[in-house]
This record gives sequence, structure tokens and C-alpha cells, in this order.
Amino acid sequence: MGQSRPLPEVLADILTLEGALLEKTGDGCLEFLVSPSLSKTLGIPEHGKLSFAYHSFGESVISASYESEFFRSVDKLFSRRGKTAKAVYSSQLPNIEKISKWASEKVALSNATFRLQKVENQRVAYALIFFKYVALSDEKREGIFSLLVNEQNLSTFDLNGNLTAFWEDLKEPEEVLTRSEGISKALQAGLSAASFMVKEEFVPFIKSLERRLNRDIKRVVDYYETLKVEIQKAFEKKAFSGKDSPEEQNEEGRKILSGKLDAVEGEKRWKIQDLVSKYALNVRIEPICIIDIETESLLFWLEIKRRLSSRAFPLTYNPLLKKVDSLPCEGCFYPRGTYYICDEKLHILCATCFRKCPDCGRQYCSVCHPRGCPRCKN
Repeated sequence: MGQSRPLPEVLADILTLEGALLEKTGDGCLEFLVSPSLSKTLGIPEHGKLSFAYHSFGESVISASYESEFFRSVDKLFSRRGKTAKAVYSSQLPNIEKISKWASEKVALSNATFRLQKVENQRVAYALIFFKYVALSDEKREGIFSLLVNEQNLSTFDLNGNLTAFWEDLKEPEEVLTRSEGISKALQAGLSAASFMVKEEFVPFIKSLERRLNRDIKRVVDYYETLKVEIQKAFEKKAFSGKDSPEEQNEEGRKILSGKLDAVEGEKRWKIQDLVSKYALNVRIEPICIIDIETESLLFWLEIKRRLSSRAFPLTYNPLLKKVDSLPCEGCFYPRGTYYICDEKLHILCATCFRKCPDCGRQYCSVCHPRGCPRCKN
């Protein structure tokens, strides 16, 4: 996942554009001076400090973390503008013959063939989508990252700091452009890819959570098992020195001992469940804004052949990143591994989405059969 900008930088840019005066302080806060109208919109005084820490604040310091009231109020600044914007990019296209060869070499299908039918010079659109994620467990992690999605073939690209490669060259359109029909599908594809990106990003963190969970569960189990042993020893010691008859001791004692051991076992299970809840990871991903970018590009029409069927598919040269877009995975939109073509509708799938049924061993398309294997219904 791409590097995210620190929240103080993002908010400082937004407030500066709104006419605020800002200055960093030695304690990591932002001292601000805003106009009366901006003060009213954000519900803050005209002068004060913004803090990005997660501890208690003084009366003169305003919390500006992702979950704060102030952060949510910033959304009001964009209410009159919407969360989508239009931009145009003036592209410089490469030599068609050279890039056609490059495009052909970039496509690799494991169970199908293809041929390049034609190349067109065409206007295309890319959705630049900014996402926010918040991950809650025994600690909190959050950030902002961006994805570039081709609105025609839904190829996604993690910008990973490459935003600066074209950001300064984006221009406002001279005329009002109509809303792209592909932006809704691009958003869905972007959300799918973003979920896998965040999941991969948190793999080391999840392993750390599991290690800490197992460590704490072991401590709880050891403590309560030791407590059981001590209760058993105390019962045996009392029974040995008791004045009642052995029969009376055995019958009444077993009931008391069993009750105490059951209570300890119940408390142990409750403690373990409490630990599981404590270390559970809850991740929320949501789009913040979308910039719909129109540009001129080269469109390579591929004829994909699988057995007796064929399908035309557009592959695009990406003028923003100066490279040919990768094929999308039409199952997850975040391809991992080799590409495959399904038999039914010739969907393009990555190795993860071209699933193998654990029962019958048949490979099937996760797009055509989202509920599982069509043969054994698993």
C-alpha cells in the first residue's frame, strides 16, 4: 500500500486554502487563526490549537484526530463542492509500434491465447480515489492512501508515492464535462482492491496480535490451572484432617470441590473470551474523494481466445504513469499471481480468484459462481 500523508499536513493544506493562518508549535500542535465565517463552519474559536494526539486536552486545545468532532466538521468545507472533481491531463503518447510490442509482451495468460486486433487513439478516463482506513484493536492505526482506476477496463494501480508524477500537470477542464458512466464501477473496483491492500498491509500487525493473544491466553490458562491444583490440594488436606466420616466427606466434599472447579473454569473461559475481543481487529475503509481525470491515450484491443470462444478486451497505455496498464482481475481487482480465463464468460482472473474446489478439485470462476463450486455446491 502506498505511503500515506500525515494527517497534520493534509489538514494544514485544507485550512490554508480556506484562508487560515497556521504555525507549528513545539508540542506537535498546530496553532491557528481563522476568519469568523470559517470559525462558524467548523465550530471552533477564531484562535486556538489543534492537537493530533489521543490523550486528554486542555480547554484551549482542540482534538483533530480521525475520530474527532473537528475532523468530521472539515467535511462541511466540501459540502458545497461535492466529493468528486473533474480534471484533464495533457498526454504525450509514445511511438505506436514500440508500445504495441511492449503491450503484447506484458500480457501473459496461462490457459488461453490472444492476438492484438487494432490500436486506437482515444479519450479515456481514470478515477483517482483517496481512501481513509481506521483499524481498531488493542491499539489504533489509521491513514490515507490513493488508487488509480482505469474506468474502461477497471485496471487498478496502487500509486505508492507516484502521485507526484502527474499531480502538478492536472488542470481544471475549460468546459463542463459530463459525469463519466464508469466512475461508479471504478469506485466498486477500487473498494475491492483497497480491502486487499489494507489486509496485506496489516499482515505483520495481525501476526503480532496473534502472538500477544496466544501469550496472554497461555498466562490465563496457566494461572487458572494452577488455581485448580491449589483448590484440589486444599480439599484433600481438609478431608484428611476432618472429623466427619469418610462417606460424608466424600459426598459433600465432591459437590463443593466440583462447584469451585466449575466456577474457576467458567471464569477462565470468560477471561479468554475477553482477550479474544480485546485483540480482535476491526478495519473500516471508506472513500474520501474522487478526481475524474480525462486524457488521451492508446487503446489496444486484444482478442482473447479460450477453446472455441473469444472476447475483445481493451488494454490501455497509461499516460499518467508512462506505462501500459496491467490486466485487471475481474474477481478481486487486485490481481495476485498468474492470469487465467474462465470457460463460461471468459472472465480474466488472477490465481487467487480462479479457485479450486477443496472437495472435488475442480477449478471454477469466482465471478460466475460467487457462492462456490457449481458441481458440489461448496
